[in-house]
Amino acid sequence: MGVWIERAPMPTNRHDLQAIAVDDQIYAISGAGDYTVHAVEIYDVASDTWRPGPPIPKQRGWFGAARVGDEIYACGGKRVRTEEEKRQSGDDYHFEIRASVEVLNLKTQTWSAAAPLSKPRAGLVAVVCQGKIYAVGGNSMNAEPAIGQRHLDRVEVFDPATARWSLGVPLPKAVQGPGVAVVDDQIYVATGIGGDGPRPDFHVFDPDTGHWSPLPPIPTPRCDPGCLAVGRKIYVFGGWGGSVPYHTAVEVYDIDAGTWASETAMPVKKAWMATANVGDRIFVMGGAHKWEDREGYNWIADLHEYVP
Repeated sequence: MGVWIERAPMPTNRHDLQAIAVDDQIYAISGAGDYTVHAVEIYDVASDTWRPGPPIPKQRGWFGAARVGDEIYACGGKRVRTEEEKRQSGDDYHFEIRASVEVLNLKTQTWSAAAPLSKPRAGLVAVVCQGKIYAVGGNSMNAEPAIGQRHLDRVEVFDPATARWSLGVPLPKAVQGPGVAVVDDQIYVATGIGGDGPRPDFHVFDPDTGHWSPLPPIPTPRCDPGCLAVGRKIYVFGGWGGSVPYHTAVEVYDIDAGTWASETAMPVKKAWMATANVGDRIFVMGGAHKWEDREGYNWIADLHEYVP
């Protein structure tokens, strides 16, 4: 079993963020505490220190992010609206949902706009496979109020060569907040919540054939876990819903063996965290859970390294 090592916490407590590894650094992007933040903070693995990065122009949480070459794409998501906005608009909906996509150029450290998603959505995940970005699943929230079931099977594919999005092969089942990882040009999507609660579903997509194939179900269904791949193993961390309100469970799928196994539980139960790997080193940061003894949520700044 592995061990958890506490590292320097993020300067900004938040959940619903995304983390992208760039060489020996990790970019922790946007997310939210009580309100959604513009913050981008950069973690240096060697020195165990954080520094400010270029703030994102449109703050967003519960979004997808992926890196292609020298660019990081932040896709969709939601923003917590202020009480003043609600009063002025006469609309008390808590979130603004986004279709917009913004791109951070790592060389110039500047953000710019890219082609938006076809429709606003949050609770999606994004990953790069064969040089293209796949934006997978999510929730239409208030963007499509006529739809009784707002969980989405939608997959959109962005080709940097044409700077355009196109519709991809839908998920076998609609989910928000799944885990996603890519190994050997195959896209793995695990768990998430659909219309009937947390799903145990685990599927792999082959872009060459355009087919989703079922794999052994994850032992602990949950929503909004952390997820990443190291070598030919896929790690799923924490999440919420199902057997308990918030999870510390860590489960690992061995692609060659075709089996799931439990690993050492996380130090803190939480969901909506970000994960990144620098080489074979695994980092888990941020997230949230509801307080047990009072109203509201614990917005988490913790950064831990997991050593299998």
